[in-house]
Amino acid sequence: MDEARTNYEAALAIHRELGDRRNEGVAFGNLGVLHSREGRKQEAQRSFEAALAIHRDVGNRRFEGMIDGEMGVLLTEQGRWPEARAAFDLGEVILRAVSDRMELGILLGHRGECERLAGDLDAARKALAEAESNREAVAAGPDSELGRAVTRLRQALDPVRPES
Repeated sequence: MDEARTNYEAALAIHRELGDRRNEGVAFGNLGVLHSREGRKQEAQRSFEAALAIHRDVGNRRFEGMIDGEMGVLLTEQGRWPEARAAFDLGEVILRAVSDRMELGILLGHRGECERLAGDLDAARKALAEAESNREAVAAGPDSELGRAVTRLRQALDPVRPES
């Protein structure tokens, strides 16, 4: 993780020096994901907000939708259901508009987890069904990010019950 952070920060500095705003936004997004996985929620939120501002400014809609989804994950982890849903809504609209079924499926897997944790199992199952449809449409394997998101959500919604 330390090496990844060092590399992402170096990439961010290089993109800033070159004036490459698009990849500066990508670097901020990568840092946000790293911070989030490390439990550094405030740093993650700041990085995601910086990434979103840049992607919106340069018109990088696909990455904007992806980062909206990552923001939704972060907010879900904090139990901030209304804000998480709003972030997922934004990302979902964008990823549908750019026809990115892979990233949309990943986002839907995360949305389903948010809905499950918030207690809306019908919405969670609906998100799972569409995520599975997208996984099949893009032929994502079980070890892909989308395949893993679908499997995690399916298992969370229908856990194997021990035999009596």
